[in-house]
Amino acid sequence: MTTATFSLPAARPAARSAPKRGWFARFYAALVEARMRAAMREIAKHRHLIPVDVLKAAGYQATVTKDGALPFTR
Repeated sequence: MTTATFSLPAARPAARSAPKRGWFARFYAALVEARMRAAMREIAKHRHLIPVDVLKAAGYQATVTKDGALPFTR
């Protein structure tokens, strides 16, 4: 008795996944993210020193929950 197996091209994925980023690009992105978190921690530590009235008068829009107004966010 003989058994034959066939490899059908429809069974294979047609497109390859997107190329992965290189080691240096991933390292740099992690470094930028770590520095961003450190900056947010420093801002949060010292935010209580400035009255809210002064912040609003200066046009400071960022809060703890809405940090999109900070200059270093993407």
